Amino acid sequence: MFYKSNFIIILLFLTILIIPTYSVDIELTILVPASQRECFHQILGADKTVDVEYEVLAGGDNDINYWFYAPSNRVLQSDFQKRDGHQTLKLEESGEYRFCFDNTFSRFSQKQVYFSLRLVDEHGNNEIDRVTEPWMTDIDRDDLGELQYKIEQIKDTFQRIWDNMESAQRYQKTFNNYEVHDRIIVENNFERVNFWSIINIVLMVTVSIIQVVTIRSLFESKSKYGKFLRGKK
Repeated sequence: MFYKSNFIIILLFLTILIIPTYSVDIELTILVPASQRECFHQILGADKTVDVEYEVLAGGDNDINYWFYAPSNRVLQSDFQKRDGHQTLKLEESGEYRFCFDNTFSRFSQKQVYFSLRLVDEHGNNEIDRVTEPWMTDIDRDDLGELQYKIEQIKDTFQRIWDNMESAQRYQKTFNNYEVHDRIIVENNFERVNFWSIINIVLMVTVSIIQVVTIRSLFESKSKYGKFLRGKK
């Protein structure tokens, strides 16, 4: 009985590790050119809850238009000239959904946009369809005894760990987006400071040369520029 129990527990751990998971979890960072519109398509089922998040990382005033279309071409969500957005929506139709980012209002600036799409459950965690272990259906609950309760505890513990790790990963991704956005702002400011510093240095050197030449010409009798400044012909 001892060896049988250990074998079942080991088999359970191996099954948890190799169980295939089926879920929609997409993350993209895209470039939307000026005066253009980019759309992405995803086939989703009815009665599913979808979580959509986007953020403009760089470009222009860091804003963009966003539309979320149902398979019937009905607009489910829309934002206009916003930097970021986050929507959670329960779907009523099955089919091909469309997500569009519109930068037509900007004539010169392309936009760098982070976009994520995932299916979630009622708790906001990724929806995962797990395959039922076939060996579990061949064993009566009475034969397992207390082991059944321990197995359920182990599965619940692994699920909580998975959900917590997934949440931590999403938080890290969000913080990474903030870091990328701030880094782009710092780099742009650095380039502007360098550009205007060079302009100021050139102007200061030019003005200094003009001042030196002007003062010297005032004290030189043969200088045409000095005669012009003194008003002598």
